[in-house]
Amino acid sequence: MKIVVLAERFEEDVWRDWEHVCNEDEAESIFDSANAKAADHMHPRPSYIDYLMGAVYIFDVARGTPDDPRNGDTRVYGAIVDEMLIGIRDKVERHFLLKDSAA
Repeated sequence: MKIVVLAERFEEDVWRDWEHVCNEDEAESIFDSANAKAADHMHPRPSYIDYLMGAVYIFDVARGTPDDPRNGDTRVYGAIVDEMLIGIRDKVERHFLLKDSAA
């Protein structure tokens, strides 16, 4: 299973879009977390939102506060699981617009 995490990451005093291709261990952690989320609401298999919530659980980092973020703070807003894109529409659209304009 291929998983790509889309997030905002605070680096050098600015929130930047961040895209991360998960390695096998990270993908397995997200898969396990998604299964746990599915079990929480009594579903036999995870839905796509469970994978997004699993990515949030594994990758969200808060070293600072919302008013005073620190380098490395990360807020996940999307994930690509195999060929399916799951996420917050406005942030995902902005991510790909910025990516296209940088290319």
